[in-house]
Amino acid sequence: MSIISEISGDGDSLLPLSWTVACTGNGVSLPPAKSNYLESVRESTAKFISSAGQTAVSISPDGAKHYVDHFDMVKFEKYVKHINSWTHQLPLVFDSMALELNLIALLDLLQLGSGFRKELHAAAGRGASDTIRFGCISLHISQTALDAKGLQALTLGDVSQHFGIPLFGEERPMVEGSSAVMVSQASLLRPLAEIILGCLHDTGKRLEQGGFSSLADFIIKMCSELPTAAHLVEKLVSAFPSLRDAAEIDGQQVYLFKKAQLIAHDVCQRFGKSDPKFAFPDIGDMTLFADNVVPAMMQHHGLIVPSDAIAAKINAGQELTLAETTAMRAASIAAAQLVVDYANSSESALKPGDIAINQATLDNYWWHEGKDPELRVLQRL
Repeated sequence: MSIISEISGDGDSLLPLSWTVACTGNGVSLPPAKSNYLESVRESTAKFISSAGQTAVSISPDGAKHYVDHFDMVKFEKYVKHINSWTHQLPLVFDSMALELNLIALLDLLQLGSGFRKELHAAAGRGASDTIRFGCISLHISQTALDAKGLQALTLGDVSQHFGIPLFGEERPMVEGSSAVMVSQASLLRPLAEIILGCLHDTGKRLEQGGFSSLADFIIKMCSELPTAAHLVEKLVSAFPSLRDAAEIDGQQVYLFKKAQLIAHDVCQRFGKSDPKFAFPDIGDMTLFADNVVPAMMQHHGLIVPSDAIAAKINAGQELTLAETTAMRAASIAAAQLVVDYANSSESALKPGDIAINQATLDNYWWHEGKDPELRVLQRL
């Protein structure tokens, strides 16, 4: 559960307790007015990792150069194209563009739960990302309303049914030796179901309060105002606590905004070629969507080096603190920029391919690479 850093808003007393507990970023102030939120991520992570965070995780300029000098461009382009193939990702039929956009945005909104991956694999044979995709596809196929009102109408039972998350564990006799009365305790995965429900309820409530019929309606209107990734990310983060992925560590604000950036990226990839308001000219300015997989891959490639204490906890499969997790994610973004800068410089002998090397495409590549069978054994955050 270490990768969940949503921020709670007003009216949380009506939301599941686990949702409130998971909002570990509560109280973190947003970037100043008129800030470019993509630059705020890049600048805050670089500042943090060069000061308070450097004792937790270091980045390696020499490692970045070595990595680029041995870069596998063929594999990179193959994996990035696969990640951005929406025909492969969502083999579904939609009655309108807005319905497809809405489901894509909900998929990205719910990219959480990596801390439950062991329990998910034991219960359903799926990890966190596949569980979210399975649930969203199930909601769509069942024609469940996923507009603002529909999100608020969902129940914990709905989440359990569609996402395949058990709410209760095995039944046990209330009195040992007698099966007359059986009881069951809450499943270890019940908090995840509550977090998902809280996220959907809160998003639906805020959409309705803002006069938007759905998340797609919100995105379409924001992109009609100004068709840039930075503008959409700012509006998403400002409107929805679930997307305020940030932390305050040792008095420093560290902005990550993973899910808001992921929504902007996926909207551009899916609809940018057919609709100019989604053809964001600044898509290459996005940072890594730093989660639990990409930092592990970057550690594997020698791009970031955690302290001995953090490395020991990762190798032992222990949960990191919020500060440790934030340091790993921030270092990943800072190190990725070193790779981008060197790969696109005159010093590098790397020949440009069909796909630009930027933080977003590197994220696609490393995330897909982390699913390779020989690399799945690497411990995640």
